[in-house]
Amino acid sequence: MSKNLVDICVNLTDEVFSGNEDSIIEEANQKNITKMVLVGNDLKSSKKCQRLAQRYNFYSTAGYHPHNAKEWDENSYAELQKLIKCENVRAVGECGLDFNRNFSSPEIQHEVFAKHIDLAKETGLPLFVHERDAFHQMHKILSENINDCKKVVVHCFTGTKNALEDYLSLGIYIGLTGWICDNRRGKHLRDFINIIPDDKLLIETDSPYLSPFVSSRESHITSEMKRFNKPAYLTEIAKTVAKYRNQSYDHICDITYKNYTNLFGIN
Repeated sequence: MSKNLVDICVNLTDEVFSGNEDSIIEEANQKNITKMVLVGNDLKSSKKCQRLAQRYNFYSTAGYHPHNAKEWDENSYAELQKLIKCENVRAVGECGLDFNRNFSSPEIQHEVFAKHIDLAKETGLPLFVHERDAFHQMHKILSENINDCKKVVVHCFTGTKNALEDYLSLGIYIGLTGWICDNRRGKHLRDFINIIPDDKLLIETDSPYLSPFVSSRESHITSEMKRFNKPAYLTEIAKTVAKYRNQSYDHICDITYKNYTNLFGIN
């Protein structure tokens, strides 16, 4: 078994990483985090993700986060079509529904998500999905389209056991983040992450967000570590996932790396 890990969601275009990409990636490499998926959240960041992925031999996604759905215009679909032709762009997204704060209206979110689904169907690429406080609407939409969008990952899953079961019934991949390490927000997840089949489990940092150390009281955990998440911290997520699935760390490394290659079509 390999001890190599892959982080399927890194927001490397976030301004907090600007100018420090080399050191961030080197730190992760020292922890055997050898691959990352760089996630786009609008057209500009998607283009930058593609360039960074090419530079570092990673893969990227292209799409509009539901927060940014209001920025979609008449040129967006064609621009994403062009970008997705790049060999290292391997998924449509990050896209979906987020009704927590509605930075874009629900109506616009629905319209733009439908465009991403069309693009995934057209290209055959996986759909990289964000869902927050919108499970029922999301499940209905994916149920209606799953036959034509056969590869879907719901990243940063933080929902209920029933929601997880419903997503899994559609054959969807599930991404777990540092929430699983959080004694306040993510404790409920520990009771049922063992129901995720080995071949549907993925792990991610969603860095620079969702640090696995937020609720830690260990003396060596600094305020910066709690505030600023990095890909190097993926090992903490892997350890916690292994613990609550009653599996070894090496097994988690092995299956999540294999699932990364299967989902994103990587040899």
